[in-house]
Amino acid sequence: MKWTETVKKQITGLGSSVIRFPVTALLSFTLMSLLITLNEMNIDGSGNQELIERLAMATAIGMLFSISMKHIYEAKLDKYNSILMVSAPTAVITFLYYLFFTKDMDLIRGIQFAGAIVALIISIFYSLKVLHPKQAYEAYVIRIFSGLFLTVLYAGVLFFGISAIIFTINSLFDADIDGKWFFYFFLMDTFIFGALMFLSKLPERDESFEDAPYSKGLKVLLLYIVIPLITIYTGILYVYFAKILVTSEWPRGLVSNLVLWYSVVAAAVIFFITPILEENKLAKIFRTWFPRVLLPILAMMFVSIGKRIHQYGVTENRYFVVLLGIWVLGIMVYFILVKNGKNIIIPVTLSIIAIVSVFGPLSAFNVSAFSQNQRFTALLEKNNMLVSGEITPGTNVSKTDQENISSIVQYFENRNLDQIKYVPESYTYNDFKTVFGFEKTYDYYTPDTSYFYVNTEIESSGFTVGGYDYLFFVNNYMEPKSIDQLTVSLKDMTTLVLEKNGTTLLEENLSERLAAIAEENNMANSGKTISKEEISFVLENNEVEVKVVLREMSGRKETDDSYIFDQLSLVLLLNLK
Repeated sequence: MKWTETVKKQITGLGSSVIRFPVTALLSFTLMSLLITLNEMNIDGSGNQELIERLAMATAIGMLFSISMKHIYEAKLDKYNSILMVSAPTAVITFLYYLFFTKDMDLIRGIQFAGAIVALIISIFYSLKVLHPKQAYEAYVIRIFSGLFLTVLYAGVLFFGISAIIFTINSLFDADIDGKWFFYFFLMDTFIFGALMFLSKLPERDESFEDAPYSKGLKVLLLYIVIPLITIYTGILYVYFAKILVTSEWPRGLVSNLVLWYSVVAAAVIFFITPILEENKLAKIFRTWFPRVLLPILAMMFVSIGKRIHQYGVTENRYFVVLLGIWVLGIMVYFILVKNGKNIIIPVTLSIIAIVSVFGPLSAFNVSAFSQNQRFTALLEKNNMLVSGEITPGTNVSKTDQENISSIVQYFENRNLDQIKYVPESYTYNDFKTVFGFEKTYDYYTPDTSYFYVNTEIESSGFTVGGYDYLFFVNNYMEPKSIDQLTVSLKDMTTLVLEKNGTTLLEENLSERLAAIAEENNMANSGKTISKEEISFVLENNEVEVKVVLREMSGRKETDDSYIFDQLSLVLLLNLK
């Protein structure tokens, strides 16, 4: 009876979530619909996929923002209309994000999106309390984490059950239910059931946590498992620190990440043991002494990353390590100086750091671009390649400097070429040797392997399809395409298979033809864009005629002259005989 009551309570909670968070529920359902639509477009190779991607990203931002906005409304604005006070700012933020931060999708936009998502998720843990502070904030956060854990558990069981049902039907009845439905049910499970259940677990404004019992399981986990492990880990790092002092060999790059994430975990532990400091001696000792013990280790981390920055300049990864390290240092100093501080400062400052690191003049991208441009200028001046603000081809440039210049140029090519100084506005990938006087050189390529990337002009120019019955877009990671009982697929990366009503019309391995294209189009100039006439060929038998047009491919050539293909995308024009 208790079990049925518990289930009934959980289902009732889903309905209360819609009532309390209607805007969030609507955006969650919208996001699910957009992701399903995007996947269908991806399968068909049709439609404006970029538009749907941009809408999905903006909707995800709006969905998370609406939770915090609802919390702020409950804390201070409850005398006003709930729907209006939540939906209006959410609509503005969603629209502005779509307008300014989803154009020209690239690495930078992806990192900005991730940073915004992290900041908004963190804000859920304090937005209800930051304007309406009360005691027992740690118990409030533990309650949210407990709800998140239950949500993941319930949603995971539900998805596992649905997947098992589909698998069983396919196995027993040869139903051949498309694999995409596993993904769609996952989305439904996540954005309908999971989202509503998590929202139902979020505490109400007037809930009191003053007398909330501290979880025995969490207490045992933190005091008798996590803290001893952190202590052992700290001892290992101190031994390594002593080794550095004896040998004068400074830390490797890996040390920075090892120290950083261990420090973040330690800060979280101190946060969660705060409610039991007065009753547990071990917790009080750890809270008092660990921040002090950690300071020399953080100093070692800053020296390690500082040496990397001195050698290679600032990159986004190094920027994030330094910024998060400064945050941890600030939190530890706060723990040392303030005996009974408010731990809400931890998530608040962390979310601010997340936003500052990806948006604005002090973002990882702007700071890294400035640093790499400084290195670039110094290298050009060192090799007498900078004359009156313009680059002149270098002569007698050392291999090390060639590698450094090449890596800097590639850094900007992967992000935004407009940010690199001195390079002509008309510069393209294939102009490197003309501008700098030497081929691109990389110190991380193995001498026994050649890499290639071939891209064609059809993405921008298009082509005519007259005289053919069918047009297919295929690549190595998509499901087989079907129309009129005609199915097209790529097997084992490079084998083209055409079937109709289960009968194979054509099966052709394209490896040799593709290898010839890669060889003929100068693999040394990786990334060369070529015309569609250079990379199309016709396959024909008694059943079918197929014109194959290469869109894109990449891979490597091994020492035995064999070709390994990592990615392949084709356009097929097809006639049945």
